[in-house]
Amino acid sequence: MIFLSTIVGPLDVNCYILACRETCEGIVVDPGDGVDTILQLVADHDLKIVEIVATHGHFDHIGRVTSLMEKTGAPFAIHKADMFMVEGLADIAAFLGFQTDPPPAVDRFIDEGDAIAFGRETLNILHVPGHAPGNIALTWPGHAIVGDTVFAGSIGRTDLEGADLQTLMDSIHNKILTLPGDTILHPGHGPDTTIDREKRINPFLA
Repeated sequence: MIFLSTIVGPLDVNCYILACRETCEGIVVDPGDGVDTILQLVADHDLKIVEIVATHGHFDHIGRVTSLMEKTGAPFAIHKADMFMVEGLADIAAFLGFQTDPPPAVDRFIDEGDAIAFGRETLNILHVPGHAPGNIALTWPGHAIVGDTVFAGSIGRTDLEGADLQTLMDSIHNKILTLPGDTILHPGHGPDTTIDREKRINPFLA
């Protein structure tokens, strides 16, 4: 699998590009900003983007979905529980002093048990609410894109609308930490980490 990442926007979101090496079909995860950079990476690897996926609906993760949809023609997928954030995207961002695209049209809702397919590659979906009600994780052998559930040495905020600390801890312990210990976690912000490392050093998971 081709796996690329770039840091986008004023809140330093990790945007991920994954693609099938055989077919060059791929997806973009969390294009909160940086459309030109994303498109350059896509062009550099001669990729065809077949879907845009959000780990959750916070504006810093979906702020430029509409622009990327227009540039690539790719559909957009998100968990239904975060639809209120999609609908309020521009207003929520403006209230916090940021600018985004208009709200994107959602082509399909995704949930645990569904899959994201591109070329000959398939990612599995876990529903891991707590930071956001619709937060999902995308998993494949040895890896998981976890959105803002858990970070290297920390966990996602729970002081936002729709967030809940106990729900987040349940998601982390019952979904994320049950993955193999050497699974590499690719979070929504900051560096990669692993399950084993977080079990050892993360003060929130003691």
